[in-house]
This record gives sequence, C-alpha cells and structure tokens, in this order.
Amino acid sequence: MLIREFQDPSVQRLAAIGQFLLKRAQDTAAVKPYNVDAFIDLARENGINMDRERLMTLSTQPPLNNIIANIQGDDIIWKGSQTITPDGETMSVDQARKKVNQMAKRAIDIK
Repeated sequence: MLIREFQDPSVQRLAAIGQFLLKRAQDTAAVKPYNVDAFIDLARENGINMDRERLMTLSTQPPLNNIIANIQGDDIIWKGSQTITPDGETMSVDQARKKVNQMAKRAIDIK
C-alpha cells in the first residue's frame, strides 16, 4: 500500500509565488523586503484565500518556511536576502556590498 501526503494546493501555489519573488529579490536591482499587503493581494489575485494571520502561520511551516526568513511589521524578509556578520548582526545584501567596497577601497589605498 502506498501512502502519500497531500498538501493544500493553495499552499503549493503560494509557495510558487514566494519562490518567484525570492528569485526576483536576489536580482541586484530588486527591492529586498516585500510588502505583506502586496503579497496578500498577489495571492488573492491568484485565487488563494489569504489574510495576514494565515500568512504569519504558513510562513512558519513548510514549504514557506524555506522561502520566508521572517515577517517584520509590513515587510517579508526572504531567505538569503540577509548576511550574518561575525558579531552575529544581520546585514542586508546592499549593506554587505557597501562594506566590501569600503574594504576594497581601503586595501587599494594601502599600496
């Protein structure tokens, strides 16, 4: 006998939307956090019954917990859009790039 676990199709569609937005956020020209209300509207436009409370719950469960790192206020923080510094603080990709550029400039100035 074969046993399969079936997942709610709307959760799978929501994960697909999240995966699309995550990949788009990894583009350097894209805004990293995504507005919660905009995400909910996008879900509703795709036929998914969604509200803020349900999104908060689903973001802590698979498959969305592999896509969404955190929801802070009105912003969705995607996995991979933050960098952990050696002292344990988080830093955005843009902040990390700025820091690397500053370090490279200092290294050039030393010569």
